[in-house]
Amino acid sequence: MKATEVKIRQALDAGESYVDPAFLLVETLLGDDGETVTTIEHLATYVVNGRSRWKITTVGQSVPLSHAGALEWAVSFAAAHDIPIVYQRDDSRAYRQAAAPSAVASSVAK
Repeated sequence: MKATEVKIRQALDAGESYVDPAFLLVETLLGDDGETVTTIEHLATYVVNGRSRWKITTVGQSVPLSHAGALEWAVSFAAAHDIPIVYQRDDSRAYRQAAAPSAVASSVAK
């Protein structure tokens, strides 16, 4: 499979169910030291006694890698292993945005 054939989608919210039989999940957040870390997992369904089960294989956990770098690596991995979909969640940027100093200062001054 070519990397250009791999579909990149946003990860589902908690409580929602994935229906794809196999995919990679790329999740990036800030580590304890404030640096960006990424976890990449391969998820695949298989059948045991007539029931579908998920098999989760961690490809990399808490790897010091930016989201863009991790996503590029995941797409390459997915293409090499015929995994058609990569889901992504980037929570590293949400913590880097601080409130505007002027808004905080003006609310304290009142």
